[in-house]
Amino acid sequence: MAALAREDGARGQEQGRRGCEHYDRGCLLKAPCCDKLYTCRLCHDNKEDHQLDRFKVKEVQCVNCEKIQHAQKFCEECSTLFGEYYCSICHLFDKDKKQYHCESCGICRYCM
Repeated sequence: MAALAREDGARGQEQGRRGCEHYDRGCLLKAPCCDKLYTCRLCHDNKEDHQLDRFKVKEVQCVNCEKIQHAQKFCEECSTLFGEYYCSICHLFDKDKKQYHCESCGICRYCM
């Protein structure tokens, strides 16, 4: 399967951080609404005329090997860690900032 083109300005590892200004992650989200790849829903929403529903994300693309696959914590092809924290409901990948999925709110939150 051919890799899709990146639609955002995702920063690479050469700058000391993977991801975008919002999240540090090793994958791109495949937006089910437009089939474009973005580092996060905020980057998507800033460029598109519609919003990405994070709960509908089913696929991601590894930033290292570019394999498109089901959303999960590690790449099934090259074992790249997509995020120290991963929520399979919200499809949030990020460094571990003591996040947790709040069942009452229905989204991920940060512990203070």
